[in-house]
Amino acid sequence: MRPMKHFFTLIEILTVAAIIAILAGISVGVIGLISNKNAEAQTQATIKALELAIGQYKADNGNIYLPGGSSDLNKPVVLKVEIPDDLKGTLFKYLEQKLLNSATKGGYFVDGWGRPLIYRIPGRFNKTGYDLGSVGPDGKVGDGQGDVITATALPSDSSTTDKYASYFGKGDDITNFLRKD
Repeated sequence: MRPMKHFFTLIEILTVAAIIAILAGISVGVIGLISNKNAEAQTQATIKALELAIGQYKADNGNIYLPGGSSDLNKPVVLKVEIPDDLKGTLFKYLEQKLLNSATKGGYFVDGWGRPLIYRIPGRFNKTGYDLGSVGPDGKVGDGQGDVITATALPSDSSTTDKYASYFGKGDDITNFLRKD
């Protein structure tokens, strides 16, 4: 008489599959959380480095940096990376090459998620003269309430600019200022 072969029951197979699915789900969640925290830390470091560069620029030149081609001081802009051959009189001589290499994409300074940083002079919330920040992980200005405005579609008309400024700095936005409203 031959020994009887033992096979796994359907219940055992489903139990193992469920355990594997649960572990995979937990792993994906943890990896996503760690990735988000790294992007947030990178964004905060980039904003801090740009704040220092803008402060040094102001100390040397007597005014806050205004990006080239900007004429409307009340309109938020994205910080373009336009590095001229002669760095004299520009913001870029105050920045480390490491920052220029790691925090730029497509000609703009970007946050940890690859979206352009937003710069507004004069600042509406930051009393140091300018607002600087990122729309955060969701890619939307503010807490996602009301009109959705992304960093890649900056407003051009004044009514949209006012809405934009009303939401900027709320929710998951990462900025160089704290909103108190």
